[in-house]
Amino acid sequence: MRMRDLSPEQRPRERLLAGRGEELSDADLLALLWGTGRRGFSAVEAAQELISHSGGLAGLLVQGLGDWISLPGIGPARACQLWAAQELCRRSRRGGRIPPRINSPRACADYLLPRCQGWTEERFGLLVLNIKGDLLADRILSQGTSHATLIGPREFYREALRFGAATAVAFHNHPSGDPAPSREDILLTRRLRAAGESLGVPLGDHLIIGRDRFHSFRAAEGWDGAGQGPPGTPGY
Repeated sequence: MRMRDLSPEQRPRERLLAGRGEELSDADLLALLWGTGRRGFSAVEAAQELISHSGGLAGLLVQGLGDWISLPGIGPARACQLWAAQELCRRSRRGGRIPPRINSPRACADYLLPRCQGWTEERFGLLVLNIKGDLLADRILSQGTSHATLIGPREFYREALRFGAATAVAFHNHPSGDPAPSREDILLTRRLRAAGESLGVPLGDHLIIGRDRFHSFRAAEGWDGAGQGPPGTPGY
C-alpha cells in the first residue's frame, strides 16, 4: 500500500503536523526519516518489517552502517540516513561546549557507552584528561576486524603526550557485546600501566565497552583504592 492511499489520519507526517507526534510508533518515526517505502510496501510497512526483522528498535540501533546496508530494502542511502540520525543523538549526549569531567569508571562509561554502541568492528581509543579530569581529547588510535585490533604503548602515549595529558584512559569495544577481558586485554593493560608510570602519565583506566555494559580494569583490580576515595584523586 502506498502512503498516499492512506487517509490523512493514518499518515505519520500529517499526524505530526496536527500536533500528535507523541502518538507515532517507532515504525512511523522511521518512515518519516526515510520518506518513501519500497516496491509493494509503504514507508511505514517497510519500517515495520525492518524493526521486526531486527528484533525491535533496540536491536536495529545497535547495528552498524554495514549491517543496515545488507538488510533487505535498506540500501546505502537509507542506511546513511539512519546512521546520521543515530550519530546526532550520540553527539547530543556527549554535551555541548563544556568538556565532560571524567573522574570515575562510571563517568567514563557514561561518556563512552553511547558512542560505541553499534560498532561492528573493534576499535581502540584514548581519552586525554587534565589534572581535574576534564576531557582534553578523544581519539580512535586503531581500528581492526570484528574480533581484534592492535595497539601498543608507544602509539598510545605518543598521542597522549601530544595533547599534554595528565592522565590517559584507554578504551576499546567488544563487538560481541560481552565486555569480559581477554588474556590479551589483560596483558596490554599491564603494559600500558607500566609505560605510563615510566613516562609520568598514569593510565587512569582501561574500559572495555560491550552492549550496554562495560568492564573497568581500575574498578575490577582496585587500582589505588578505586571506588573508595573521592572522585578526582590523582590518576583519574
